[in-house]
Amino acid sequence: MSDKPATAAAADTVPDADPAEPYAADAAALFVAMARLNRLVRRKAPAQLGHSAVAALATVVWFGPLRPSDLAAREGVSAPTMTRVLSGLEAGGYAIREPDPADGRASLVRATAEGVALIKGNRSARSRVLRERIAALTAEQRAALRAALPALHALTGDD
Repeated sequence: MSDKPATAAAADTVPDADPAEPYAADAAALFVAMARLNRLVRRKAPAQLGHSAVAALATVVWFGPLRPSDLAAREGVSAPTMTRVLSGLEAGGYAIREPDPADGRASLVRATAEGVALIKGNRSARSRVLRERIAALTAEQRAALRAALPALHALTGDD
């Protein structure tokens, strides 16, 4: 976070926000806050893999074995991009491809024990950073954050 007091940081506005665009200033302020928080967490608890690889591996850990094409769709990347990501995960021993029992022509990507441990470790380290930051907030700020969580979840579309 910046060196500004929490009240000043909360009062940040986006210069030149177009008043004709509903929610433009809110969207811009949220985008900046999320980018800063993400950067802080990544800096304090760096991942052993790149963002795309960690995201793909986490999806496999959370949702179970997936076809590479389904994983690419979930991650919003092209098939060739996912192939490169999976090659790195396989080379690192974090994921393996196995035959799809429902279709012998297809394969499923599964996280290895090392992959699961990596994701749990990243989540733990990054969660620790967030817990420390949340603990430093005032009770009122923590309550506001807790109250905002349902809206933040709604923004992701992950019901």
